[in-house]
Amino acid sequence: MKPTRAATPSSLSRGHQPIVATQWITKVDRLPRWGAAETFYAGRAFGLAKEAANLSAARFYILSAGLGIVPASRPIPVYGLTISPRHEQSVLRKIVGDFDPAEWFSSLLTGVHSDEWSDVAGGNSGRILTALSRPYAEMVAASLSNAPRRMLERLRIFGTSLEAALPVNLHAAIAPYDERLNAIFPGTRTDFAQRAMLHFVKSVATKPSKGRDDDFAAVRSSLKNLKLPRLVQRPRVTDEEILAVIKRRLRMQTGAARMLAALRHEDGVACEQSRFARLYRIAAAKKEM
Repeated sequence: MKPTRAATPSSLSRGHQPIVATQWITKVDRLPRWGAAETFYAGRAFGLAKEAANLSAARFYILSAGLGIVPASRPIPVYGLTISPRHEQSVLRKIVGDFDPAEWFSSLLTGVHSDEWSDVAGGNSGRILTALSRPYAEMVAASLSNAPRRMLERLRIFGTSLEAALPVNLHAAIAPYDERLNAIFPGTRTDFAQRAMLHFVKSVATKPSKGRDDDFAAVRSSLKNLKLPRLVQRPRVTDEEILAVIKRRLRMQTGAARMLAALRHEDGVACEQSRFARLYRIAAAKKEM
């Protein structure tokens, strides 16, 4: 489902971050609901997170750069917003001066589509599992670090290179996964956090928690005899060269994820996922003309 211009940052006026945030929240709060949040988002990483929630019979929340902390079953509007600076739907294009991702996310928590961290904790005593990329860790850092201590003790954070993005009081909650996970659960860097979380659900969270130290000792034990995978050095090529490969493969196959894997493993070409997605859209649009 493609959002209308009114449901993207392109419809906002330029201004300092608090002004733009107020504009966005007012706008998105008034948009008509389309369907449950869990049917709106897609991608392998999202699918892995959803599987982890289903297996553990846990309440499933989505951390959204456009809406905040969204329960998976909550009806939401069709919208398009990202904090990635190079994306056409980036809200950074409308912000004058510095952008504070943590302050942006804290603003979203006041909107009608978002819950608070206290709602996530609820009245339960079980583990709270959170998969974060580096940009999303920077975005939720301030609000999450201010959550009640009792909630933080239940928190298990999954991701890579998160220490620099999170306050010190959250470092102890970062699960000790590293690249050895790829030996038993292959994937890409963009879905590392969700793969780690799903592995945790399947191998550690099958038993009631005796505490964070016990949980993380089990993680280290599961990785102990694994070796770090050998890094493959792939040559970097120009956009034009990658477009040529995509156009050739579009005659035989579709699907960006499968084609990116083929580009890396069969053609031996280095290409970041965001870069490939942009080039794939260009090639696919030209094919349809």
